[in-house]
Amino acid sequence: MKITFKIMIIAASSLLLNSCKKYEGEGGKGSITGKIAIDEKLYVSSNYSETISYDGAEEDVYIVYGTNDLIQDDKVSCNYDGTFTFKYLQPGTYTIYAYSDIFHKGSNVISNDDDYYTKEVVKTTVELKKKEDLNIGTITLIK
Repeated sequence: MKITFKIMIIAASSLLLNSCKKYEGEGGKGSITGKIAIDEKLYVSSNYSETISYDGAEEDVYIVYGTNDLIQDDKVSCNYDGTFTFKYLQPGTYTIYAYSDIFHKGSNVISNDDDYYTKEVVKTTVELKKKEDLNIGTITLIK
């Protein structure tokens, strides 16, 4: 009887110790902030004209917890000035990303019906420490 009780205590202690390990994700006291800037290339009749820059208001920004590939764990929209914050994060590795819209000029210059856009990931990977408020700076997207 005493041996069974000791085994149960050891098993319960082992379970408790292993369950206390914190992984990347929500539930912590850290945060990651940044800003999205947009460089928009203007085209006239499929010819590049100029680039204008502005804050990325209402752009979507994504976060990946840990080191798995770009599997979105959460998403926020930027404020009016292009700033964003992911709050209440545990210490660990995080990837922050957003999408640029890349313009591809087709060969039919007269009708422009073969021009198209593709999405390109712009990302940065950071290491967040315990209770850290990390500012990753500006991510510039092309539109």
